[in-house]
Amino acid sequence: MKPSLRRIRLSCIISIFLCGAFSAEAQTAAGADPLEEALRWERIVYTSPEPDEVHAALQAKAACYARAGLYEEAVSTLERIRMYLLDPSRTAGVLADKARYSLAAGDAAAALGYLEESGTTDADPALYAVLLARAGRWTEAQETALRCCTSDTQRKAVGELFAGTPRTRTEGMAAFLSFFPPAGQLYLGKPGEGFLSMGLNAGAAGFTVWQLLGRHWISGFLGGGLLLSETFLERNLARNVEGVEAANAAAAERFAARLEELLATF
Repeated sequence: MKPSLRRIRLSCIISIFLCGAFSAEAQTAAGADPLEEALRWERIVYTSPEPDEVHAALQAKAACYARAGLYEEAVSTLERIRMYLLDPSRTAGVLADKARYSLAAGDAAAALGYLEESGTTDADPALYAVLLARAGRWTEAQETALRCCTSDTQRKAVGELFAGTPRTRTEGMAAFLSFFPPAGQLYLGKPGEGFLSMGLNAGAAGFTVWQLLGRHWISGFLGGGLLLSETFLERNLARNVEGVEAANAAAAERFAARLEELLATF
């Protein structure tokens, strides 16, 4: 019986060892928790004396963050790579990864910059055209989009789309039109806000006139002036001027979405 018990104990020990070994291997597999895997790559970054190994670990860590949906952290991780130590082919790959993660994080401007810096814009002209459209660079976007076309029908569709590119709003025009509420808001594509502003300005102006006609000079000049400074200067003029950049960006984003849908059909 004793030899049998020893064999059983030995089998149990071997089984436990194999389970632990396979468990450790599973933890380092592609299906492992990406944040735990990122932590392991970070240990290599701090312990390795070899720059190439450190850079590879940082790229792997960024990929782990991307798998976890933490795209901003992925870009920040790649920013730690000392680009001047990389050869040109590897530099292009790192910049392309930055562009991909930045786009996933919602920063199209940064994605465009990284993509152009990488020199890999020809690899995906459709993506490049959409990013150019988001930046409001209409001529370049159209030229790039035409490179995705393989027929005259597709070229015609691209031409028709770019014939309706959004107009670029300017702060000067927004400020001028703000003196005629709701023209400023209509210029920025905000009719609801415009009519609200018109109502508030009319109310403030009416209160001021009412007080002055009743010879209530202090409440008329002081109270009316404070009301008009709030309704006209702050809620009307200042908001319109500050909203020009956001209005241009929103218009470019809508156009880029239409372009992306069109190019996806090619």
